[in-house]
Amino acid sequence: MDERVHDRVPFCVRVQFRNASSLLVAYSVNLSRGGVFLETEEPVQIGSEVTLQLEVARAGPVLLSGRVSWRRERPDRDGPVGIGVEFDDMVDTLGELIDSLVTQFSGITVLLLCHDSKTRAALARQLRSIMSTAEVVGASDARVAVSLLDEEIDLAVLDADGDPDAALLVLARAQSLFSPVPSIVLTASDALRGRAREGGADEVVSSPPPPGELQTAVMRALGKPSSVRTR
Repeated sequence: MDERVHDRVPFCVRVQFRNASSLLVAYSVNLSRGGVFLETEEPVQIGSEVTLQLEVARAGPVLLSGRVSWRRERPDRDGPVGIGVEFDDMVDTLGELIDSLVTQFSGITVLLLCHDSKTRAALARQLRSIMSTAEVVGASDARVAVSLLDEEIDLAVLDADGDPDAALLVLARAQSLFSPVPSIVLTASDALRGRAREGGADEVVSSPPPPGELQTAVMRALGKPSSVRTR
C-alpha cells in the first residue's frame, strides 16, 4: 500500500485593522514584541504554521509568518477564545508601513458617555493620562453620543451605571457601524456586565475604574483587529 506524504498547509488568516490607530496600538502592545493574539474559534493546534496578512485602510497588506504558541480554549476574564501567534521574523515592510502610518497619525478620538458631569470630567482626565494626545469628546446622554458616533471615533467609553439604557443603546450603535467602534463599558453591576458583553462590548471594567485596569482595557480594545478571516 502506497503511503502519501501531505505537505502541511499553513493556517492562513487575513487580519484587518479598523484604522491606523488600531494597527499602531497593536504594534506598540503586541507586534513589536514578536506576536499577536487573534480572536477565533477555529480549532488551530499549538505549533501550527500560520501566515498572517495584516491590512489597514489605505496602507496596503503586509505578510508575516509564524506559528501558534498558545491557545485560549474558553472565554475568561483575560479575554475571548483565540490563539497566540509568535512570528518567525518581523519583515522590513512592516517597519516601513509603521513609519508611514506614524507620519500620517493625527491622534486618537474617544467618545465618552457619562451622565454625571463631575464623573465625566474625571474620566476624561484619566483617559488623557493614558493617551496624552487623545481628543476626548464628552456626551451626557444617548442622543448626543449617537450623533457624535461615526467613523472618526476610534474608541467609545460608556459609563453604564448612571444611565444603563443609554450606554447599551450607544453600544449597539457602535457595533452596528460598517466598521464597528471598539467599546469599553464601565459598570459596578454584575448584571450590566453580562448585558454589556452580550451587546458586543470589547472590554468591561469596574466603575469607577482603577487606572491600571482602564489602561489595560484601552490598549486591548484599541489594538484589537476589526476582523479576522480564515482562508
